[in-house]
Amino acid sequence: MFDSETSNRRAFLGVAAGSVAGMAGCTSALQGSDGGPTTSESGTTGEPGTSAASTATGTKTPSGTDSATSSTRGSGGDSRDPETLVYASDETTSYGVDLAGNPVMGSPDAPVDLYYWSDYQCPFCKKFEQDTFPKLLEKQIRPGNVRLVILEYPNIGQASETAARMSKCVWRQVREDDPMAFKRWHATMFDEQKKPNSGWAKTQNLLDITASVNGVDASTVESCLKNDAQAVKASVDEDERAGDSKGVQATPTFIFDDPTSNDLAPMIEGAQPYPRFEAVIQRAKS
Repeated sequence: MFDSETSNRRAFLGVAAGSVAGMAGCTSALQGSDGGPTTSESGTTGEPGTSAASTATGTKTPSGTDSATSSTRGSGGDSRDPETLVYASDETTSYGVDLAGNPVMGSPDAPVDLYYWSDYQCPFCKKFEQDTFPKLLEKQIRPGNVRLVILEYPNIGQASETAARMSKCVWRQVREDDPMAFKRWHATMFDEQKKPNSGWAKTQNLLDITASVNGVDASTVESCLKNDAQAVKASVDEDERAGDSKGVQATPTFIFDDPTSNDLAPMIEGAQPYPRFEAVIQRAKS
């Protein structure tokens, strides 16, 4: 990217960071039981680490259509059917994120990577999933403008950690044969979300919800939680470390990266409405 473009992009991101204030994300520290605190609001804006940040809110879920439209096949490491929107990859991205163990959505050749850290107990994640994600999916991910990487950041309570590990087990089960089942499970979890740390995300209830999702075997997930506990914990921990290294402090947090640019990777914190995402994506592609 030319120096003038870099300068303009940085100037834009600074404006974006300062223009959306007083919004919120989920920032509570991990607790040892479901009886811990719920969420605290973060209304700050600024530049954590090397990323430009902005915060916001949003409301509604992507259960949505499972028909995929992306037809571009990526190189090396992708176990991807061209008719499948969600797929697995063993790639380590240019931004330093290892995709093994994480669902990827959209064309592997998309010009912008979007890293999405969430907590299944976070109400602002639910707001994003229901209000903003359907538009982001149809207008940016399906057309091949953005590749979305789903990452875990359980920061509210122990039940958040349980849900994050279950997410990893679901992905392990479906990634090869029915990766779109993960999208259905992910959406269902946010549909069924209740007040943080209220008990809704205890293991048995999450397994009961899982049993209702087409294409996911709850008994296999339960077995994974017991028999592969160390591996799935390590995968969640890796997601958290990746987030910490990039300045993630709340959920949901989104970092946009153009792999061909050395410019700062813009960050959105909180459940912002779709136009905020569209504006950052357009600038990231320029």
